[in-house]
Amino acid sequence: MTEKAAAATDEPQTEGDIMSKRIFPHLLGAAAVAALVCGLASGVRAEAVVVASSAPGFVQGQLVADGQAVRLPDGANATLLFANGRLLRLRGPYDGIPGEMADSAASARAGPVDDRFMQSDLGAARALGNPLEAALDRALAIDPSVPGVGCVRAGTPPTLRRPAEPGLDGMLLQDMAGGKRAAVKWTGPAPAPWPPDLPLTDGAEIAALRPDGTPIGTLHVRLVDATAGAALAVGMASAGCAGQIGAAMAALRDATEPLALFLTADPASGATYRPGEDIRLLVRTDRDAHLYCYLRNAWAQLIPIFPAGAAMSAHVAGNAPVGLSGDRMPLRAGDRPADLEVRCIASSRNLDGEMPGRTDAFRPLAEEAVVQIDRAVSRLRETEVASAQLVLKVR
Repeated sequence: MTEKAAAATDEPQTEGDIMSKRIFPHLLGAAAVAALVCGLASGVRAEAVVVASSAPGFVQGQLVADGQAVRLPDGANATLLFANGRLLRLRGPYDGIPGEMADSAASARAGPVDDRFMQSDLGAARALGNPLEAALDRALAIDPSVPGVGCVRAGTPPTLRRPAEPGLDGMLLQDMAGGKRAAVKWTGPAPAPWPPDLPLTDGAEIAALRPDGTPIGTLHVRLVDATAGAALAVGMASAGCAGQIGAAMAALRDATEPLALFLTADPASGATYRPGEDIRLLVRTDRDAHLYCYLRNAWAQLIPIFPAGAAMSAHVAGNAPVGLSGDRMPLRAGDRPADLEVRCIASSRNLDGEMPGRTDAFRPLAEEAVVQIDRAVSRLRETEVASAQLVLKVR
């Protein structure tokens, strides 16, 4: 089990490392940030691609340009993969340009130097290669029935995945500039080769047609000069191949990054309310997950607030904001000054049978509910869990 807590009152921290805690749990601290920042300040372009994010404004597969400022609110997380093969994990509050040596605040906050980082630098980079290369290989196999921008390694014709549409075991590909057509057939689940008599050029428009000539969609081809590794990933993001790079980064995230959860007040400017005022909260996970949220009110009662009833699913989509109050059952501050607390727990699997209050949304639970929650989380095995707490002040 992997559990991570992100409270609104936590001390801000920024962590840089070239591998996740799953593989190198000791490679954390100021040395990690310093090594990465120095490497990126040596004159090379510091473009990066987002591997994982629970932060507003940053989605998986997004390109972070050289010199672009990154701003993360308190408790939000983002992991960036740079073209030199290094990963940088950031946790808000953070406001800076990741590739600049001038980000001294990050180094100052990161904690004591860990000398083991430097000796594991090359080894960690090699360890990263397997999940990254496998993810990129899968992403570069094109489904020609899906329209949009498709990236291809320059000089290496892509393989063509069999379309998901049942019965579509063949199609025609047509170069829209020259009009030349070529047939593609699949005899099983294995991918088919790109037709050798249909040349690929950067910017080519390739129409996908059914065997009878009915149009399916158009593939806009982009050739990427980098042939492997992080440079290829950044090149794909720069070329606008959102679907492919998003899928590749999702696979890399699952192999290297723990589940992340971000909880904030909406608007995010503060979490202070007047008595009787509506409370609006937003929560994000960095991947699809199952979410359970509770409110501790002014009388220290624990109230389940998400999912909002037994008929509502606990499943939430990754990097999509989820509101914790709605028109049917809004949250409101009490009628007297108090400190309220919201706790959210995200899990990689459904915990409906283990979390108290699943069928009693917006009703106070028995006093032992907190113990039940902690016990349920502590007993989880082979399940990723992330938690976040937020203190709300009624004044």
